Amino acid sequence: MSEILYPIFIGNFLCGPDSFILKYFKKEMGPKPFLHIEIDEHSADAGAITRCEAFMDSIQNRVAGLIEPQKKREEKIPISARGSTKRVQRIIYLPRMSVHAFGIAAAFEHSGIRAEVLPESDRETIDLGKKYVSGKECYPCLVTTGDMIKKVMQPDFVPERSSFFMPSGTGPCRFGQYNIFHKTVLENLGLPHVQIFSPTQDTSFYKDLGIVGKDFTLQAWKGIIAYELLTKSVHETRPFERSRGDADALYDMYVQKLYEALRGKNGNTVESVLSDLKSDFAGIPRQAEEKPLIGIIGEIFVRSHSFSNENLVRKIEALDGQVWLAPIEEWVYYVNLMGMRKALIKKDTSALISFFLKKFFQKRIEHRYSRFFSGFLKTLHEPDTRELLRKASPFVHSSFEGETILSIGKCIDLIERGASGIINAMPFGCMPGTIVTAILRGITREYGIPCISIPFDGTESPTVEIQIEAFMDQARAYRRPETGDRRR
Repeated sequence: MSEILYPIFIGNFLCGPDSFILKYFKKEMGPKPFLHIEIDEHSADAGAITRCEAFMDSIQNRVAGLIEPQKKREEKIPISARGSTKRVQRIIYLPRMSVHAFGIAAAFEHSGIRAEVLPESDRETIDLGKKYVSGKECYPCLVTTGDMIKKVMQPDFVPERSSFFMPSGTGPCRFGQYNIFHKTVLENLGLPHVQIFSPTQDTSFYKDLGIVGKDFTLQAWKGIIAYELLTKSVHETRPFERSRGDADALYDMYVQKLYEALRGKNGNTVESVLSDLKSDFAGIPRQAEEKPLIGIIGEIFVRSHSFSNENLVRKIEALDGQVWLAPIEEWVYYVNLMGMRKALIKKDTSALISFFLKKFFQKRIEHRYSRFFSGFLKTLHEPDTRELLRKASPFVHSSFEGETILSIGKCIDLIERGASGIINAMPFGCMPGTIVTAILRGITREYGIPCISIPFDGTESPTVEIQIEAFMDQARAYRRPETGDRRR
């Protein structure tokens, strides 16, 4: 940029893309000053004029010619580790979005690559993350950044032998920027050689993952389904257990048993572990009582990450409710469908055949594992992606890609399956989540079911518990006690 040019960056309040673009802009500007004007409906001309005048003064006070052009930055390491992840030499660290992360880690291990799931997030995670974010990014970015920094600060961390797993995306969500931002943070920490393994969640998703071994994709899918069945088992058992702690004890035990079986290290098959899992959970003594079923939809990280949603599932259970959490695998099936649609548009026969085959094998694994839980799990069967899109169609057109349409489709499915209330768990300022919030008002009017959106940003507030308590009262009142019929 010419030395005599000084830019003005104009944005609007809570602009999602700006939360990341502004950081990249600052990095490119280096020491050169620029003006950032953020506008909303309350902005006044006087405020903008004052800032422009101050900016002009700062330019005039800058000593022309004394600031050397910014030195050429060192060549960047590629953001993605595609094609360069070395077996044996590196260990891949995975964010613990949910227990399903152990399934992904086991798949890496099965493919001969060391992998480790990062520890559960805590207040230190938030405190560290806040030092490197502006506060405008979505909450999962702050959490994953904090967990990553917490790991690199440990004395046993070896940068040259370490990578972080952070998938990317091409849709309207800001999630696709996380891996780029994380790489910038690592560079600022003096760790440019720490790689970010970032498969893109579009038509290249499986090709990207395939670099770690031909069996990785299949093995990772086995892990996702197995841990989803474990999650459903604990959610359907814990609210009714007679002896508190029985379900959690089994859950902790089977997290490890499934991990070892998926790694292929202990001789046990995943099927045998799942069979035992079902028998053990079915053997827990239960109380015979009715509890309102609460469906949780929303942004996949926040709804699945217990720390980020302030243990939402347990809070509902403490108020005598039971939870049906939107499953992790719905996003993978959705990626498949979007990939097939794009392949059809491009007339890419090879890609179409590949997606059909992958879906076939994915469904076969799902059915093989699910058969152990037939008649035991009421939440066992999830709708097909096309069915979710059909259910959402009165509210969201199928061309509107991303989590919004999945959340709305799952919301309608939960209502039809007997839910007494819907909670949209979302990061504060989440663009898809904000759209879901608006649509839920129409769903409440049409179905009469209580629906609330709870935004999370890492700041614990007692108002969340009060909001949930009021919501649970509405959920219990949604069913007529004498008939159990839903109100309309």
